[in-house]
Amino acid sequence: MLNKNFKNEKGNVVLGVIIGIVILIGTLVFASITTVPTGYVGVKTRFGQVQEETIQEGLNFKVPFIEGIVRIDCRTQKIEYDMEASSRDLQKISNIKIAVNYSVDKQEANILYREIGKDFKAVIIEPTIYEAMKSAIANYTAEELVTKRQEVSNLAQETLTNRLKDKGINITSLSMTDLSFSEEFDQAIEKKQVVEQQTQQAKYELEKAKVENEKRIENAKAEAEVMKQQNQEITDKTLELKRLEVQQKMIEKWNGELSKYMLGNSIPLFNLGEQNEK
Repeated sequence: MLNKNFKNEKGNVVLGVIIGIVILIGTLVFASITTVPTGYVGVKTRFGQVQEETIQEGLNFKVPFIEGIVRIDCRTQKIEYDMEASSRDLQKISNIKIAVNYSVDKQEANILYREIGKDFKAVIIEPTIYEAMKSAIANYTAEELVTKRQEVSNLAQETLTNRLKDKGINITSLSMTDLSFSEEFDQAIEKKQVVEQQTQQAKYELEKAKVENEKRIENAKAEAEVMKQQNQEITDKTLELKRLEVQQKMIEKWNGELSKYMLGNSIPLFNLGEQNEK
């Protein structure tokens, strides 16, 4: 009986050991396998120290209890940001809405994690966006910000890209989706636009009047030239008529005597006497 109990206890111990070994092996195998989701990169640490090697998407192996894997999202992500700033002419813009798309460079993810940590969005991206936008906006007057919004966005994106590229962060787009000024400034802009429209209308009407006056002057000159030519023709015809009338009167008054009559330009009217004498 005692032998039987001893054998049972020994069998239970062996079974427990075997189960323990299986559990230990299963735990070791499970701890040695890790997966990296699509769009992520795995930063490997060994005793808490970041390694140069990164692991890519899919199933990967690591040394259990010694190496750790930190998953970094490298997909394109969007930050929407509200802020205030001042223009070059010191106008306060109270509500600026910004949308920024960014992604982490997979080749630089380990450096980003080692230098900044996993919360890099709050630590570096958002403050840099704020500073880049303030810097860009300060280059433009409030009125220019209304008409050159895309230009301001491009300048801010260039500044942001230059400041973050060495950290392994790629800026794919930046845009100002909205900006608001004070009510007084909006009214001033509206009044200025009205004045500019009135000024442009006045300039147009002035140019139109100038063109019409120039046309009238040209027409008057043409009419004057026509009248001048007509008057000259009338004068020439009048003189010709007078000459003919004088000739007619002289012919009518001739008494048959042979004498020389001269008309204009010393042209003899009659020279009959001299011709008969010859």
